[in-house]
Amino acid sequence: MHQLLLLRIMEILIIGYSNLFKNRIISVINELTFIEKVSIAKFVQQEWDDKYKSLSKPVELYDDYASAISGFRGNLAYITTTNHSHFEWAKRTLEKGIHTIVDKPATIKHSETEELLEIARNNNLLLSESTVYLYHPQIKVLTDYIRNYNLLPKQITCLFSFPPLNKDNFRYDKTLGGGAILDTGPYMASIARFFFNEIPEECYTVVNEVSETGVEISYSVLMKFSGGRSIIAHSGFTTEYVNRINVLGKNICLDIDRIFTLPDTVENIVKVRSKNIVTDLTAPAGNMFKEYFMYIERCIRDNTYSQLYDNMLTDSKIRSLLIKK
Repeated sequence: MHQLLLLRIMEILIIGYSNLFKNRIISVINELTFIEKVSIAKFVQQEWDDKYKSLSKPVELYDDYASAISGFRGNLAYITTTNHSHFEWAKRTLEKGIHTIVDKPATIKHSETEELLEIARNNNLLLSESTVYLYHPQIKVLTDYIRNYNLLPKQITCLFSFPPLNKDNFRYDKTLGGGAILDTGPYMASIARFFFNEIPEECYTVVNEVSETGVEISYSVLMKFSGGRSIIAHSGFTTEYVNRINVLGKNICLDIDRIFTLPDTVENIVKVRSKNIVTDLTAPAGNMFKEYFMYIERCIRDNTYSQLYDNMLTDSKIRSLLIKK
């Protein structure tokens, strides 16, 4: 009981005063009763703005990441720095004995994922890559439908692409872990894990376009799995916005729009075609970040981390195949 009470009152450390934290996570933390205090660390050259002041919990600010980790006395960290430094700061928080969430992609190299997982396992710590879309209520609607009707997805087409970003965005900087594959590859990897739960037998990546700064900004992927299953995906930041998947199988075709990002107040419709009859499945609105954090809290409370480890390892293996030249 004592351990349960301690874990119900968490202090969280945010490593990286990012737009993601400001725009998506602050409002969620305000709703989570098990988070009592928030510590935030920015990078040295960054200036504080007023966004953190909308937090309804006590806040402690740090002007650099290292001093934040040194001074932090809580039990959960969220790494939301630029891609190239995820590994470094996740390793530091784990080595201090802090449960750790890492923004996607958790690492640049698969060997780094393996190293982080080894530290987490050896110290009985939570480690998770934040592929939060899989915690939205629409995913349960989709899962229940596939299970209840004993459906076997065979071919999946995935489209996730959007217009060009501001030129100073880190995704155009190779040294910061930029590039479309690292940015959206975690979605492709987790879709493969979610539907097929295996590493592809073959994987082919085509870089369609490269930026002036030398990073890929558009790519296409073909993944082949056992049993005649496959995934085709197109992604990048050169097109009109699109965010959807199509799932095809015997007597079934599912179309899911806005699968990766969906406004919190919006219900979604899954289009189902079976034997040439079209029906709609309505998925309730929900906040995927809130659902994810609630799941994280349960894992810490119950001391159950193996599924999170497995998810992270599988996604990292698949992502490494996308990047491999």
